[in-house]
Amino acid sequence: MTTGIGAIVLAAAFLLAGQAASAQAPADEPVLDLAVMETPVLTTLDDILSGRAQPGFTPVLTPGFPFTAREGHVLWVRIRTELPADGRQWRLGVARVPVDQLRLRVHPPGEVVARDGFFRRTSERAPWPATFELALPEGTSGPTELYLELEGQVMGGLHLRLRDTEAARAENDSARFWFRVTYLLLLLVAVLSLVRHAEDSRAGALAVGGASFCAWLACLGINGHLYSLPEVALLSGLGAVVPQALFLLGAGPVVLATRHYSGLAKSAPQLVGWMRGLGWVLVAGALFALTLPAAAATTLQWVAWFSYPVALVACLFMLVLDPRSTRWAPLLTLLAMAGAVLVNVLADHQVLAANWWTLHGWQLLLALVMVQYLALPWVRARLQRWAIQRRATPPEPSTEEKITAAREKLIKSLQHGLEHADDDDVSWIAYRRLLDGLKAVLPQDSSAVVGEHADGEELLQVEPKSAEPRYRDLLRDRTTLLRNLSKLKAPQQVGMDFDGPEGPLEKVQLAVIPLPIPKPGWGALLVERPDGVTYSDSELALCAEFAAVAVVAGEEASVTVSAQRQAETDPGTGVFREEPLRERLQQMMDIARLKQTPFCLLYVVVDQLPALRESGGEVAAVAALRPVAGMLREELSHGDLIGRSGPEGFMVLAPGKKLLQAREYADRLREAVSHMVVDPRVAPMLSISVGIAQASPDERDVPGLVARAANAARVASKNGGNQIFS
Repeated sequence: MTTGIGAIVLAAAFLLAGQAASAQAPADEPVLDLAVMETPVLTTLDDILSGRAQPGFTPVLTPGFPFTAREGHVLWVRIRTELPADGRQWRLGVARVPVDQLRLRVHPPGEVVARDGFFRRTSERAPWPATFELALPEGTSGPTELYLELEGQVMGGLHLRLRDTEAARAENDSARFWFRVTYLLLLLVAVLSLVRHAEDSRAGALAVGGASFCAWLACLGINGHLYSLPEVALLSGLGAVVPQALFLLGAGPVVLATRHYSGLAKSAPQLVGWMRGLGWVLVAGALFALTLPAAAATTLQWVAWFSYPVALVACLFMLVLDPRSTRWAPLLTLLAMAGAVLVNVLADHQVLAANWWTLHGWQLLLALVMVQYLALPWVRARLQRWAIQRRATPPEPSTEEKITAAREKLIKSLQHGLEHADDDDVSWIAYRRLLDGLKAVLPQDSSAVVGEHADGEELLQVEPKSAEPRYRDLLRDRTTLLRNLSKLKAPQQVGMDFDGPEGPLEKVQLAVIPLPIPKPGWGALLVERPDGVTYSDSELALCAEFAAVAVVAGEEASVTVSAQRQAETDPGTGVFREEPLRERLQQMMDIARLKQTPFCLLYVVVDQLPALRESGGEVAAVAALRPVAGMLREELSHGDLIGRSGPEGFMVLAPGKKLLQAREYADRLREAVSHMVVDPRVAPMLSISVGIAQASPDERDVPGLVARAANAARVASKNGGNQIFS
């Protein structure tokens, strides 16, 4: 796709350049007879006409010529022509170049009739001009002799045309349109690059946006349009240095943007430093050029025109190394831009006709390169995402497939939810998953699990939550009926007045599925539908099946959880044993590494433990560890885990905490233990020392992290105890 786009862009660029180069001046434009000479600044027109200024005018056979304006000199262009006496207002159009002053004289009498300059603010009603427009006096006709004065320090091509006012306005409107297109594309890329960066910060969009913005400044500067802004017009006193420096500023960021676009870090990583260095050297050179005196303008112009071919070759080289197909569009557009720059040079030397396309077409192609640098990777990423989503979207399943999938999902959801649940949460999780799973396969208005446990605790879970007040009213008014229905062996459906908190509602259809809750408790699964919408036998059987799965899974999970907790719990202290805790430590470290979140390990030792173990043996040690473990469990933050670290004490796993937060956390634990009331038969008081170690972003070594925390705890204990060390 990108190859085709690149070929189209290249063909269109050369076609436009060819048409522009072959364009000729309209037949009704007067033919100009030119001659040129250079004089010192104080030379007058009388000196030239009288012959005192030597050596005199040199004829020019073309409607323009390349020139070099020097400081302290004036370039005089004599223009002879024959103007028709048809009442038209004539204008001398001069292609814009960074000259300080242009003055037009009509001889006789030789007075200045029009003047303009590159650094003058342009009209707000006609911004972005492509030419200097010097109006001839009204009524000028017949044989006419004009003298054009140019002052400045710049090299360029002088292109002159005499046109009437209407033709000049039409050409300037066309040029203004293409300037606006070019500037709008560059600014649009700069703005959208921020959106792209917010979407994917690794896409290198900021480099493309920066290059587009610098290219915009470069085009404004070299076209003289920057001085249309009143704030920037203050820079006009710096002369041609500013536009040349801004022109140079466009080269370096394009190299940096191409480095990101071409994926040079993957295709040729050894060249990344060189290309980055080249780009920043060009940027630094442009910024330094702004500090140069006006006399350096011509030299700076040579440097700028030399820098662009270097930057262009570097960009082409990086794109050639890129193995992806996305290289072709910008590669071919850059080649077209190189051709457009060559066309510009040929137009300045009068080999090709001068118009907007031959003089400024390369700027539009540069804008297209910036558009491709931003848009092609963006579109490609969107298409890939769309293709992934399309592949991931399965066909609409049948009713049987939905039920099977919901059944499997319910079982997996129950297994996952009950795997690490507490004993008290097993039933709640099982019934919650039952309501969620049933909602996906059975049309309903609401559903609930209602009843009463054997110990008298109320059982009520409702989906959606907003229907809970209605079910509470139902239990208040119809508890006996529901209890009797729950004692039946088979599912039932009944019509029932469902009274809500705001008054009686219409009758609804309820499916009542008994739940096997030990007597004297009772329970039922209720599914609500509008009155008259009955349940089929298969739907009632489906409800019963799902309820049975949830109950069986809950009972199995309760047994499993109890056995697992017993196996993982240290009987003396009631916290995790060392091995299960280390397994969870590995899991938490892996999660922290993948999510790039902080993780700290607290290693806790009881300062009095060695003395207690020496005097009373392991019984005394456990008697001291048990109350400390209970206090630490009460003070733990949500999500943290505590377990034995071995015979010395405990470890606390603190995910999400940085080192400073972990120190404050450890100090809170230390304070709680130091103020804990201790059985005097165990010890007069108990205190802890805490060692803290934070895992590095890529750390996988669990033993290493534990060793660092343990060493820190030993240092804290040896320094007097009741301390924190990290």
